[in-house]
Amino acid sequence: MAEDFKNLSELESLMSEDGGAAIIDFWSPSCGPCKAMAPAFEALSDELADEPIRFVRINTAAQAQLAQPFKIHSVPTLLFVHNGEILDVRVGALPGPALAKKAQWLLRKSRGEGFFSKLFGG
Repeated sequence: MAEDFKNLSELESLMSEDGGAAIIDFWSPSCGPCKAMAPAFEALSDELADEPIRFVRINTAAQAQLAQPFKIHSVPTLLFVHNGEILDVRVGALPGPALAKKAQWLLRKSRGEGFFSKLFGG
């Protein structure tokens, strides 16, 4: 189940060096694309519940102070984060299959299963 962040301490913990892998969805209740993407985001969160990845939603209308440090200007905006480092940013709704593909990419990155680790056996 996706988590709704409502305070800065939760976000600071997630963005720390040991925060792990996370997909952060900055959204707004008045945003049509946000509403359209929400079921896929929630379903993927449930599907990957046993994996070391967090799915976080931040309502920019109610929690604008949490979006400010990231300079969020459009919603939905998705941040793909690992140990406090933003690895990718997507502005606009992602369809379910594209979101799932990005989640798997992030999981591989967090496990060190990238190209060079395969190439050099690391």
